This record gives sequence, structure tokens and C-alpha cells, in this order.
Amino acid sequence: MADRRLQVFHTVAKHLSFTKAAEALFMTQPAVTFQVKHLEEQFNARLFDRSHGRIKLTPAGEIVSHYAERILHLSSELEVRMAEMSGEIAGPVMIGASLTNGEYILPQVIGEFQKTHP
Repeated sequence: MADRRLQVFHTVAKHLSFTKAAEALFMTQPAVTFQVKHLEEQFNARLFDRSHGRIKLTPAGEIVSHYAERILHLSSELEVRMAEMSGEIAGPVMIGASLTNGEYILPQVIGEFQKTHP
């Protein structure tokens, strides 16, 4: 739900690499660069210092990164809460198991869960 440009920016800021962010987002590197460029134009500020073959956040980028993280977290939380209101099961599932159970029993259990809750 959050603005795609913020998601892209946040991923680039996390990896400090346009290429690694593109891989993580299943996008091309030029598409990632395009999204960040538009965000920089929107805020009329450079968000990354691209010098010496490396990138780092500028002071403006640090501010945007802080707010992007909060916005993305709140957006995710909102989606979970709204799904709960409609009776949907939403959110991450954490599973722990011993090696034997994890290798032999868990795949069947997870498969059944995914069929029931796609």
C-alpha cells in the first residue's frame, strides 16, 4: 500500500547498492534508479551521494530513510489490521522445529497450511 518509490528507496538505503536492491525487489537496476530519481525530484534533494563507486545516504537521505521506515511499517500494520477485520489470517508465521521434524514432518504441515490459507 505504501508508495512504491519509498519501498524502492528503503531497499537501496538498506543495501547501499542499487544492484542489490534491484535483485531483492525483482526489478531491473535501471528501474530502481528511475524510482529513486523521481523521489529525489519530488523532494528536490539528492538522497544518495554517488561518488567513488559507492553510495551513501546524504543528510536528506537519512531523513527520508527514517520516515520511509516508519511509513512502510505503519502501512504493513494497517494491511494486517484491515485483513483481521474481514476475517482473513494475515501476517508472518514463525515456526520452530527440531531437525528431524523440520525435515520430515514440517513440509507436509506447511503444504496443508498453504492450501488452507493461500
